[in-house]
Amino acid sequence: MPARSDKSIRKSPNTAAGERPAHECMAAIQAENEMLRRENAALQSVKEALRGSEARYRRLFEDDLTGDFVTALDGRILACNPAFVRIFGFASVEEALDTNIGDLYEDPGDRDWLLARIRRERKVENEGRTRKRRDGTRIHVVENVVGRFGPDGELLEAQGYIYDDSERKRAEDALQENMEWYRQALDNPLVAYAFCEIITDGSGRPVDVVYLRVNRTFEEFTGLVRENILNRRATEIFAPDEIGDLIASYGNVALTGEPATFQYPLPSLSRWYEVTAFSSQRGYITAFFTDITRRKWAEEALRESEERFRAVLENSLDAAYRRNLQADRYDYMSPVIEQILGFTPEEMAAMNLEEVVDRIHPDDRLPVEAELNTAAASGRGLLVYRFRAKDGRYRWLEDHFTVIPDSIGQPLFRGGIVRDVTERRRTEEAIMRHAGELARIHRDLESAHREANLYLDILTHDIGNTENVSNLYAELLVDSVEGEAAGYVANLKRSIAKSIEILGTVSKIRRIHAGPPGLRATDLDAVIQAEIAHFPDTSIRYEGAPRQVLADDLLCEVFMNLIGNAVKHGGPDVEVSIRVKAEGNGFLRVTVADTGRGIPDDRKEEIFHRYERKQRGVGEGLGLYLVRILIDRYGGRLWVEDRVPGRPGEGAAFSFLLREVDAVPERSRGD
Repeated sequence: MPARSDKSIRKSPNTAAGERPAHECMAAIQAENEMLRRENAALQSVKEALRGSEARYRRLFEDDLTGDFVTALDGRILACNPAFVRIFGFASVEEALDTNIGDLYEDPGDRDWLLARIRRERKVENEGRTRKRRDGTRIHVVENVVGRFGPDGELLEAQGYIYDDSERKRAEDALQENMEWYRQALDNPLVAYAFCEIITDGSGRPVDVVYLRVNRTFEEFTGLVRENILNRRATEIFAPDEIGDLIASYGNVALTGEPATFQYPLPSLSRWYEVTAFSSQRGYITAFFTDITRRKWAEEALRESEERFRAVLENSLDAAYRRNLQADRYDYMSPVIEQILGFTPEEMAAMNLEEVVDRIHPDDRLPVEAELNTAAASGRGLLVYRFRAKDGRYRWLEDHFTVIPDSIGQPLFRGGIVRDVTERRRTEEAIMRHAGELARIHRDLESAHREANLYLDILTHDIGNTENVSNLYAELLVDSVEGEAAGYVANLKRSIAKSIEILGTVSKIRRIHAGPPGLRATDLDAVIQAEIAHFPDTSIRYEGAPRQVLADDLLCEVFMNLIGNAVKHGGPDVEVSIRVKAEGNGFLRVTVADTGRGIPDDRKEEIFHRYERKQRGVGEGLGLYLVRILIDRYGGRLWVEDRVPGRPGEGAAFSFLLREVDAVPERSRGD
């Protein structure tokens, strides 16, 4: 109550001297009462105002949108309003008052920090913090807190209000994240960026795009310069027919607000792009795109490869398959299987393991099982077995397969190629049947060969002895007969000599065929000089030079036969020349030419044939045949030409190649 005024103190009517009259006292009392009445009325008015203010404050406290609270220093919540209860998820004010506010802090140190700051600054304004609701979920709040202090400046309690700022915080974080994403996108060398305005016609249909912003990657992806495309329409840069669908897609995003991701080709740039477009403002789009040209090329190449592979599989004579080992079914079988076994791919896919095994020939089941077990470890295998086709007949199959494991190494698939080898097996069986017969025939031939060689050895030996004896008698007869008889004896002597020559040639041919050649370095010049010495009456021109060739001791037979042939057919006046020159590639070319009657073109090849008898007697032709097989033996080649090109009647030139030793690897010498 306000202190009373000193004017209200009055003296009693019984006061001594100076007493006032009664009527004055009554007047004074009445005035005092009136003043008291007015003061009481004023006091009542103050009380009414105070009660109204408290009511208004209580309504504001209880109905406020912010969470109002009062807390003790130990964290007890002394008072709070319904908004505080709602924000923190309490069931009632009473439940909130039973809670320590420290339990609502994510970081326990926040409470101590808050009180320290209030003691220092007396208040905390607009402080954003993360708090926990009653159920543990996190919210972001903004706090305004002031302290109530005692006379000595001691902090007594904290009071303030908060409001839930979670939605704004999430939006802010999202915006920050988007801004960071935008920044990275703009700086990303792998992603092109474009911000565009959509141009529509009178009906609101998108008809064009204006480029407002692009990044440097956009320039790199398109080959376009930024300064040349900004604020320009797309139809001014690209052909309308290739950009039309892109404008429509951009327009749909800009007008509906629905983002879209799609692939788009630009034939003029020979590029494919993957585009992600969205709109943050109606009529505008933001597009990010990557160059997927290489991927599209790879996809197209893969598709073409798969098509070619499938075409090969489906048109091949072999059947490709894949069997799912865990599902125990064929999940792929090429159509050619129907040609092989009569079953369609669908019918094969319906067969379980038991049905497949039942169609394998009983004699082949164990080998098949053993190979499959081995392949489980190695990853691949080969099966050859008989399978009963749809018509009931067995077909021989050859199955090259691979086992594909799953992520833990267990067999998942078995894929392979099945080939029908029935005809080949029949052929192999026929060959095996005939192989025994051929072996028997070979043994018989070897026996006959040995017997023939025995008889030939006997004949050669005995005929040789007989001819030698006959030649001795002919020599005796030559000295004892005259006239016509002497001519007969001379003819007999020549015939015996010819027979001896033939037997010698046959023996040499047998020796050549008897075994592999024992070739070695041979002095070509020495061999030629020695053979020339056997023909002292013949004019032979030769300019010798040391040469080493790969041959054997029969090389002399080559020159003996070629020189002898020239003398025999060329007459006593025949001239012979021998030339040796390097041919290249490690070979020497040797030519024996004569001035005899030559060899017609139609006979240049047949003269080397064994027992050629045109215009020759019995046994003639063996000499040149021997020369040919010797040259073949030495790894060379033999042929005959005209001594004078185009004039067969003016002599022949026999040429052959021999391998020079210096050009022959050491390991091949003496083979």
